[in-house]
Amino acid sequence: MRVLGVNGWPGASHDGAACLVVDGEVIALAEEERFTRNKHAYGEAPLHAAAYCLAEGGLTLDDIDVVAHGWDLPTLFADRGLDWFDSDAAALEHLLPKALFPRTRDPRLTFVNHHIAHAASAYHLSGRDRGAILVLDGQGENESTTLAVGIDGEIKTLRAHTPGWSLGYFYAAVCEYAGLGADAAGKMMGLASYGTPGDLSFGGAFGFTDEDFTIGVVPPDLRSTGTTDEETATIRYWMEHLEKTLPEAPNRGVRRFDPRTGRYGKVTDRDPFEYRDLAATAQAALERAVMGLVRGLLRETGETTLLIAGGVGFNATLNGKIMRMPEVQDLFVQPLAGDQGVSLGAAVWVAAREGDRIRPMDGSVAWGPQWSPDEIRRILDASGTPYTEPADIAAATAGVLAAGGVSGWFQGRAEGGPRALGHRSLVAVPDPESTRDRVNVRIKDREAWRPFAPSMQEEAAEALIGTATPLPYMIVTTPVTEAGAAAMPAVVHSDRTTRPQTVSAAVDPLYHRLIGAVGGHTGTPVIMNTSFNGRDEPVVCSPRDALATFHRLPLDALALGPFLIRRPAGFPGEAGA
Repeated sequence: MRVLGVNGWPGASHDGAACLVVDGEVIALAEEERFTRNKHAYGEAPLHAAAYCLAEGGLTLDDIDVVAHGWDLPTLFADRGLDWFDSDAAALEHLLPKALFPRTRDPRLTFVNHHIAHAASAYHLSGRDRGAILVLDGQGENESTTLAVGIDGEIKTLRAHTPGWSLGYFYAAVCEYAGLGADAAGKMMGLASYGTPGDLSFGGAFGFTDEDFTIGVVPPDLRSTGTTDEETATIRYWMEHLEKTLPEAPNRGVRRFDPRTGRYGKVTDRDPFEYRDLAATAQAALERAVMGLVRGLLRETGETTLLIAGGVGFNATLNGKIMRMPEVQDLFVQPLAGDQGVSLGAAVWVAAREGDRIRPMDGSVAWGPQWSPDEIRRILDASGTPYTEPADIAAATAGVLAAGGVSGWFQGRAEGGPRALGHRSLVAVPDPESTRDRVNVRIKDREAWRPFAPSMQEEAAEALIGTATPLPYMIVTTPVTEAGAAAMPAVVHSDRTTRPQTVSAAVDPLYHRLIGAVGGHTGTPVIMNTSFNGRDEPVVCSPRDALATFHRLPLDALALGPFLIRRPAGFPGEAGA
């Protein structure tokens, strides 16, 4: 069975992506934003991503059995009074036009319920035969929270909350109120640890039980017409309630042209850091609600394994607390938890139903494009960029980092999802603590309070974070040990936690070797790792993207495949300059 999974629809989507699954194995996956360079690919069909996946598999649409979309769009459009196509052929042509995807026949087009696609991405790829499944996001077609169970290859939905009771939209509303922007959940999660939680009910808006929650300020049966979701209406209800009940006014902002960057940007009345107590309260309320859901779900199903997907699954602080719940003996959070992941989930859901055995994930999400050394060399030569070819790129890059430098690290296949896991990363030694400020403020041009994460050899994990449990996806937080706090202060957050990636020599030998080479200089095999991108841009995908970002940001070096590019001596960004 050959399945092309997709997410994204012209004019009505975000995080477009495509995934190719052949006989139950993921062959390729990529996000549309990586090609178009428009972050989150709002309103974009996954044209480049689908074309890449087909090329990687040596296929055309003629070879594909099923195109599986991670939304039940016909139902979604019908429920909201919107026109849909007269035939699947017309819908497929709108999504993947023949002018770009020549074919002599149309594959079958299947629309998979959004939360089922999320659930499938966690269950079928987790390697577990059974487990409780929790899907949390803004919303699917008609649900924002889904509780389910997976047993022997089948997913059974138990119950759900409607879009009006969306925890994702609640969190987005508080982000907007604080001046961070509704799509800045990751920022608010980092800000929360600096604040002190207050009233978790938010003036009576939340009701909590040991195993569930209620929301009193948004009608549970809220339904929009003329639009594909309830996001705007739900956030409006929350904003009106917050303005009535919170002592601080909303942090309003306007878009202004910034001559320094040459683009429009948001300017707020106040520093969002002043809203840290509000962020802490929202985070604590989210944790209380979700941990109650987890308790109820595990009690109802009798399971001790929990599988999580959906955009709220990116909340690593929440995931860390769930992992430490006594009821949870085994946790798997899909690292492609957002809507990019439903391209993957839709594909494996269809493949599993057709009888394919799904090959589970192995600790990597590097299913994207790659370039050979010869191709990279030609790009470097054409650009006129000076470079060297060290005998050992890991050892040479480790020397840059040990001298206090910050380097780009571009190796192998591009990864999916928002976390750079050692293929498209910016790397540094996580000591001294001031390295965090240098990378945040000078290099990435973002708020000084934003946290960073460590990549460590898995052999060192127990000494640094107190657990030998593999954590390859940088999607849960853990407390750090005394040794960890001393060795990596630049990646220890204000609440004495970190969001680790444990790196296996079997899964990623080159990155494991880089970390070990740094450890040879510092005494500890751990590095600071953040995504290779600048402010408001997607993670780099191609060598040209990497070169452009390297030349724009004050990095000290770039390890581009086997080649090392260094800043000229005396460049203001160079270590020690």
